[in-house]
Amino acid sequence: MNEMPAITARRHAVAEEVALRAALHRFVQGRLRDRDEGEDIVQETYVRLYDYRRRRGVADVGAFCFAVARNLVFDHFRRLRAMPARAELTESIVCPSPRAEEVLDYRQRVDILVAALRVMPPLRREVFLRRRLDGIAGAIIAADLEISLAAVEKHCTRAVADLRAALERRGLPPGAGR
Repeated sequence: MNEMPAITARRHAVAEEVALRAALHRFVQGRLRDRDEGEDIVQETYVRLYDYRRRRGVADVGAFCFAVARNLVFDHFRRLRAMPARAELTESIVCPSPRAEEVLDYRQRVDILVAALRVMPPLRREVFLRRRLDGIAGAIIAADLEISLAAVEKHCTRAVADLRAALERRGLPPGAGR
């Protein structure tokens, strides 16, 4: 039976602690309007309370906590005023590198196009690579391979059609990027 008053006293102390914490949250939130920063300030208030209690007694815990919380809120606003103004994000400071999805998309396209080039007839592939990748004039290709200029153009047109068809079979539009 002697334990009942001790248990009741402990429950009362816990209830007071919960009420104080809730009051501190309302106090800090009313000044900051930032839930995360408010939680940090309440936590820091309790850290300072427990640290202070190790050295000295605290007559009014509630008054102590509110004074510490008020000072921490002031410190928070002082830090904000001391910080340089934040720069606005604009398109001019965006990273010029492609996003990861774009890199994956390009790699997938390259793999499809390489596979399509491998199965292309050898003469068509040769003409296409010389003309489109190496930038060699059609007349020079025609003379080197002993075919007409019209044949060079037809091989290039058919090669492009083959490559587009390979992309479309995989469900990708023929343009670069999505």
